[in-house]
Amino acid sequence: MATIYVKKAFNLRHAGQKHEFPVGNHQVADEIAKHWFVRAHTGDTPPVSPEADAELAEQRAALDAAGEFLEGKAQELKELQDSLDVRAGTLGEREKAVYQREADLNTRAEALDEREAALAQREQALATAEKPAADAAAKQTGKK
Repeated sequence: MATIYVKKAFNLRHAGQKHEFPVGNHQVADEIAKHWFVRAHTGDTPPVSPEADAELAEQRAALDAAGEFLEGKAQELKELQDSLDVRAGTLGEREKAVYQREADLNTRAEALDEREAALAQREQALATAEKPAADAAAKQTGKK
């Protein structure tokens, strides 16, 4: 195995496989390290300078701070999701109660409609039964 430093990112198709090489150090097979296309994109590892180390440390600190920020936001999102789950459960229970009340009201309305129809039939039957008596009374008084 050989170590190469890629100074410009590239992709290599070799032996039916695709290899992706971003900038940086890589461990590769000797055959790939000797490939002409790989040699065209590789070079010596750049020297490490104190300024570069300081810049990297600064960038790492910024990334760490961003990571902590994102972790905090992820925790907030989880708490909000948990809160929404609780609310969804409560709303589901309330929705079931509303549907049950609606079903009960529909049952009551049907019962009232049946009672109203029965009452209308009784009134009709009573009116039919009283009509001959009312006609007879009207004849006696001379009024129709």
